[in-house]
Amino acid sequence: MINKEYWSQDLPRPLSPDDNDVTIFIENMIEGKTLLLGCTKKLLDLSDVQIDLDPWWIGPNTITGNWLDNKDFYENILCDGSLCFTKELADGIIEMASNNCKVFISRTFTRRLPIMRIADYFPQPKDFHIIPTKIIVKEDYSFYIWQF
Repeated sequence: MINKEYWSQDLPRPLSPDDNDVTIFIENMIEGKTLLLGCTKKLLDLSDVQIDLDPWWIGPNTITGNWLDNKDFYENILCDGSLCFTKELADGIIEMASNNCKVFISRTFTRRLPIMRIADYFPQPKDFHIIPTKIIVKEDYSFYIWQF
């Protein structure tokens, strides 16, 4: 079920990933079960399970809940922009991922864009308490990849 009224369902590029971004997620994932933090439309097909506090997408594997409350293990955890809210949330997500997956991949904005509504934190690799294993730099964002 899709809630057509949800404000972020069809975010414009670069807020929404494109096919090249999806390829980067795919190339860095490992085989196994995948959790998506949030319900980014272009990443739904890559995930087995999606978790969000207020998901616009309600499918058979959608969990309504807090990202930090995840205690289940997945080979991959993916997120798109989820590290850009606050430093505390970013640190909590990375801590949760380090305990519950083998690979954590985040497309993270590194600066404020004029079309952004709610992002307030634009982390650089040195800002993380666990440094990413791999970084792929794009113009407006970077992919931060951790292998635990």
